[in-house]
Amino acid sequence: MKLQITCKQATEFIVKRDEGKLSLKGRVLLWLHMGVCGFCKLFALQTKLIAKNSRHMHEHITDTLTDKDKEEMIARLEQQ
Repeated sequence: MKLQITCKQATEFIVKRDEGKLSLKGRVLLWLHMGVCGFCKLFALQTKLIAKNSRHMHEHITDTLTDKDKEEMIARLEQQ
């Protein structure tokens, strides 16, 4: 069994891990890689921070389109 993965593979594993879709083997390989790669550790921290902050973005948006605005937008799109 190959015990080393590339940084590209590690970033894919990080995304899968955050989505809850990474196998046990993948988690072990990622853990081994992140033990020696500071760049991938930083990437993992950044993706967690982005996910945390983006969850709260929609809470502050209160404006919604009216039915009239939606109809106008659809009409403009159909004209193109």
